[in-house]
Amino acid sequence: MTTTDFIYSIDGQDELLSISSSELLSDRGLSYGHGLFESIHYIEGEFPLQSRHLARIQNDAGRLGIRIPLSRLSSALSAFQDILLKQSISEGVVKIIVTAGSGGRGYDSLGADTPRIIFRHSILPSDLEDYRNLGVSLWRCNHRLATSTQLAGIKHLNRMEQVLAANEGHSSDCHDGLMMNNDGLVVETTRANIFFREASGDWVTPDLSSSGVSGVMRSLLIEEIFPLIGVCPKIGFIKISDIEAYDELFICNSVRGIVPVVGVRQPDNQSTAELEIGRVTRELQSMLSNNYPCFQ
Repeated sequence: MTTTDFIYSIDGQDELLSISSSELLSDRGLSYGHGLFESIHYIEGEFPLQSRHLARIQNDAGRLGIRIPLSRLSSALSAFQDILLKQSISEGVVKIIVTAGSGGRGYDSLGADTPRIIFRHSILPSDLEDYRNLGVSLWRCNHRLATSTQLAGIKHLNRMEQVLAANEGHSSDCHDGLMMNNDGLVVETTRANIFFREASGDWVTPDLSSSGVSGVMRSLLIEEIFPLIGVCPKIGFIKISDIEAYDELFICNSVRGIVPVVGVRQPDNQSTAELEIGRVTRELQSMLSNNYPCFQ
């Protein structure tokens, strides 16, 4: 179904009318945030990172008690892809939301046996090229990420921490916010993972075993792209107080790819510590775009 800005589908169906409003309003994703989502880059009628996204959905859904076969995810996405192609839409961002469906009573999900898959298509951000070429500055979020080993890594539907952080007052020249946990350790930004280059030349990305989202682009870079330049990034703990010791920073996600960080606001958020876009960051961008042209 098409709205002003988006195209929606449930389970890859052409119409939403076959599902009653009462059934949708009783969905556990709406009632309790019982579900998760992925944002997938869609270009030239294809999903370049489809296998990674669907595998992550299936794995993380299982951690939330939602059992959904990979074959069903793949089939539903293919059906939605057909809907887009019939409308001559060959690029954009496709958001896949998987909920526990309807059923159960209160928090008890017993009886919610059929997960629901919701698709939404939107146009690509207009500033993709500027972000990749010119970089972005980050403000320091006041809101701190909670610790939960049960939920760590999962892009679940409860995004209130990111909502609160993203809506903090900040300088207009900052495009994303740096998020920490209660121990003052850097975890991620409001919408991306982050990598740091140490003075020794080693690269490190925050440990996400207690909080944060383990993004598809983050794993792609660690497993495929960094090895192409002979680097093995470390998973470690990064104190916000030590952030000025790093000489290259970039953030990444599966829509924007690698985005250099050219500035980080000082603790008082009144001034910005500027950074140069590093040679290795540019090399990684080149390697990523060579292997996945959608990130050129």
